[in-house]
Amino acid sequence: MLHICYSGQEGNDMNRNKLNDEELLQILFNTNWSDSEDGLDNSDHEQDLNNVQIPEHVDYPTNVNDEVSFDLLDLPVEMQFDTGETLILPSDSKSNLTYQNQNTTPRRSIRQAFSSPTESTSNTTNQSHSRPKEKNIELTNLKWKKGNLITPSACLKFNEPTLHNDLLSLETPLDFFAYFFNNELLIKIKEETELYSVQLNPNKPVTLSIDEIKRYLGICIYASVLHVPKIRDYWSVDLGFPLIYNTMSRNRFELIKSVLHFNNNATMLLPNNPNHDRLHKLRPIIDHLNNRFSSIPCKETLSLDEQLCATKAKSYMKQYLPDKPHKWGFKLFILTDTQGYAYRFEIYSGQENNPIFRKTTEPDFGASSNVVIRLTRNVPVNSNHKIYFDNYYTAIPMMEYLYNKNIYSLGTVRLNRLPNCPLPDKNQEKKMKRGDSIEYITSYKSAPISAVTWKDNKAVKLVSTYCGEIPKSEMTRFDRIKKSNIIIDCPMLIKEYNKHMGGVDLLDSHIGRYKIRFRSHKWYMRLFYHLIDLTVVNSWTLFKRVKEIKKENSNIELADWRKQLAFTLIQSGQIRTSGRGRPSSSLEVKIASTRPQSFRPIKEVRTDKFDHWPQITDKRERCKMPSCKGFTYLKCTKCTVFLCLNRNKNCFTNYHM
Repeated sequence: MLHICYSGQEGNDMNRNKLNDEELLQILFNTNWSDSEDGLDNSDHEQDLNNVQIPEHVDYPTNVNDEVSFDLLDLPVEMQFDTGETLILPSDSKSNLTYQNQNTTPRRSIRQAFSSPTESTSNTTNQSHSRPKEKNIELTNLKWKKGNLITPSACLKFNEPTLHNDLLSLETPLDFFAYFFNNELLIKIKEETELYSVQLNPNKPVTLSIDEIKRYLGICIYASVLHVPKIRDYWSVDLGFPLIYNTMSRNRFELIKSVLHFNNNATMLLPNNPNHDRLHKLRPIIDHLNNRFSSIPCKETLSLDEQLCATKAKSYMKQYLPDKPHKWGFKLFILTDTQGYAYRFEIYSGQENNPIFRKTTEPDFGASSNVVIRLTRNVPVNSNHKIYFDNYYTAIPMMEYLYNKNIYSLGTVRLNRLPNCPLPDKNQEKKMKRGDSIEYITSYKSAPISAVTWKDNKAVKLVSTYCGEIPKSEMTRFDRIKKSNIIIDCPMLIKEYNKHMGGVDLLDSHIGRYKIRFRSHKWYMRLFYHLIDLTVVNSWTLFKRVKEIKKENSNIELADWRKQLAFTLIQSGQIRTSGRGRPSSSLEVKIASTRPQSFRPIKEVRTDKFDHWPQITDKRERCKMPSCKGFTYLKCTKCTVFLCLNRNKNCFTNYHM
């Protein structure tokens, strides 16, 4: 054990006081222990002086005005060890150190400026970021008691927001997708891609059009439904898909894929720069999609959880999560509703809690709770929203911050985040019966807090700011001992949590069924494809919400939604009519490639008045114009449907109006 003693005057050993461990740690934490080059002389950084408060019971010299700061060198410092050895650090007037045990060589002397208690602490405030955080006294002194938290229904009343007329006027998959992935973003991608191609090779610049980018996205979305072993198989003779290889040549697709870019590399700061952004390559995409996603009014219940974008690409931000089905990938934090619509997302980069990446008006509750603060920035205040999260994010100060904005919260919690809470520990939980629950309540600042432990197969702990264990409900569980179902009690907050917490998991299932599986050596391309999948699912979820408001039928599956959206995108602009590779001599392959399609073009493709030409075929089929029962040899080259075109009927023109 080490003691530090201060003497009021050099050589006066009678009036010295010993510091306790807490005071010693305070001095050690607030002292700049910069090692000097020679190990004995003063530090080269003498101008970096930290101000430290001297405890009241320690004597220190002061002048008449009692306002002048003094240097530690003016005080003799004696360091005592339990072994009996004593190290004396003399004042600055002495050049040599006195060490009572000559077997050990002293390393250095201490030069730090100390301020008197009456001195201003402005310098201390400026350097507070280097000091350990002070404990929240009000949080550590919480007093709990048994009781029940019941919030009146009038305080929880929520008025469902209405969607704008612009959203209600959307009809087709392309309309909903283009609301998020609009022309502004496509123009940004076009400009940055062309700039990146010049940076790679000024002699071979790549020129893109907006329609080409749309067709590229259409091929990617088609590939999420139609899976083949390799990307090039989409243009192969055996596994090729006509709607893909007729849209764009393989070489053109690979060229666009190699130069696709989203931000200027010339503006990216070096990694050693404190303002360096690890997500610089995707920052325009992230900011744009977050703004568009959050423009949709939030529903009453929201859930926040993490998501994994599976990949093994080389990246500093790649995470290893052993409990996930896909263990390697990029971690995302997402705020969703119960239907799986993502209002806001955040890609974990490790820089989120740096002061330069946080708003100055937001409090710092720690890395996990700050995620909730950032993702709920656009949630309307004073609207009685409810947000649910798991024990990684739950903390009482963060929940009190949300409560002041009239945002109620509920989540599972770790017992060490509930100071002084007398909830059962692991040994006491073993004595609880299945269905038993215990509730304790308290208040932190202005927020009521309810903590509940409920025993099912295992004990689970939850904390809430708007509900507790009552009113209880009943649920059925299977008893292994009795070999039959039994009825147990279920607290209200358990029922609320199970009902509203699965939004992110539902979103994961939607993306996991049909996702873009293109591989790339560039880490940001994997994230870009993941954001496309996220946008497609959001557009489909928004479509169902609009149809629900209009009280119309919305029975369209996600796979059909992707196929319709992809077909619309690949029809953008002029369609490629040239053959792919060498002509095939196989008659069966030619017959299969000319087989009429079973689907019909959607409104955007049918009425775009571009590249629709009648083509005479050798096979006669029924006209696809509604209410027309005629047969014809003519079909549209772009829509691939048969339409009448003669002196009696002009279905071809009417179909494309």
